[in-house]
Amino acid sequence: MNFQHFFVRSAGFALAFVILGFSQGPAMAADMQRTAGASLAAGDVSPGRLFGRDAREGIGPGLVSVSNPSSPKQPLAAPLAPETRRSRSTMLHVPPGSSATQLVLPIDTPDDAWVMLIPKGNNPKAGEEALREVTMLDAKGLRADLKAARQGNAQMGVDPEKLKAEGVTRPISMLRLDKEMGKGAYQVQVGRKAAELGLAVEVRQPSSSIELSLTSSAMQLFPGDDGYVTVGLQSGEKVDHVRYEAVLYTPRFERDRVVPVVKVGKEHRAMVSRAMSERDEPGAWVLEVRAVGSAGRQSFDRLAQTSFGFAVPTARIDSVGRARLVRDAAGKVAALEVDVALESAAVDRYEVTGTLVATDARGVERPVAEAQVTDQLGAGTHTLTLRFEAGHAGLSKLDGVYSLRGLQLYSLGTNTLYHRLNQGLGVRFPAVRASELAAAERTPAVENLLREGEFNFVP
Repeated sequence: MNFQHFFVRSAGFALAFVILGFSQGPAMAADMQRTAGASLAAGDVSPGRLFGRDAREGIGPGLVSVSNPSSPKQPLAAPLAPETRRSRSTMLHVPPGSSATQLVLPIDTPDDAWVMLIPKGNNPKAGEEALREVTMLDAKGLRADLKAARQGNAQMGVDPEKLKAEGVTRPISMLRLDKEMGKGAYQVQVGRKAAELGLAVEVRQPSSSIELSLTSSAMQLFPGDDGYVTVGLQSGEKVDHVRYEAVLYTPRFERDRVVPVVKVGKEHRAMVSRAMSERDEPGAWVLEVRAVGSAGRQSFDRLAQTSFGFAVPTARIDSVGRARLVRDAAGKVAALEVDVALESAAVDRYEVTGTLVATDARGVERPVAEAQVTDQLGAGTHTLTLRFEAGHAGLSKLDGVYSLRGLQLYSLGTNTLYHRLNQGLGVRFPAVRASELAAAERTPAVENLLREGEFNFVP
């Protein structure tokens, strides 16, 4: 799944793009709660500077507003937040077209370490021939690849002779080290054919105490902001010295540029946003960090990668208005509405989504409805109204004070998330009893959910 699609799925139900005609939003009310200065929680995304870059696709005119019921059986999903990538491995490369060479592998825990020799290209026969020219010496200078290959085959339950009889080639060599080979600098000697073909050497040491970790400051980073990736190094031994190298890869996974790793307080950060500009393409970028040094007089080499979304924001949520109940002629609550003001610097089709939640008897928030509203908007301030059908909320039979959660702004023209506030600025609707809510329209989708018992919630 690509990063853009990941964010599309996180936006909730897909909108049915039925053109209803353009409708000018109401003027911004005086009681709107502004997002400026709002505290950000885990998974929140908030742009700083906006850029005047008009979208070119997916921006047809027409206001569309949709409400859908949600099953209260599951508590509100945890907000999407950056994950920490951890590594006790490294990867070394011999580029195709190289001359015969020698690689040094620092091994600090040979007890359960693996070394994988991976020929480049997609020709198994050429890869098998190249591996015949690759040998590995242990820390004592003794040849270790033959024994390590047998141990690797045994660990994986592979019978090389049986595979050979069946005509199966194995261009990836899996070498399993052991304690007797010792700690220290292993050598991989790469012959001419292997160097010409190209080779990747991966080293995994799962029981090592030396671990490199990467954590993005946000799911989505923006140019000019202080978006960064925290670089951490844990070790059971005192780290004597370490050098960090960080490189960015484009959404097409092309090596692009070096990113400085600087010390801020007690931690190290790769200042990614400062190294990127509005001229860079939106999408999923990859940061690769290598940590080389020594701990307890033992050399180490660790390599880790993490990905993050990069966007050039053209709009943000400026403020959110007071929540209100909308009653029909019979006095029933027909809808729960809240106005969302957007600040836009460019033409695009923007989508605002939100989740209506109720609190059960145990104090757990439960989703009862989803709402989306989308329109083509130009530069300026605009107001879109999230409208939750009261009947959808009533299906859960949960009443009281409903709250707005999961408020976010999405660009349909660039397929990118721009703004997300998981707590929705703490917006709460006036208290209402379930008996006051109008009945839901029995659409085929609602009927199906009823048959499946999605609203039979017992706290």
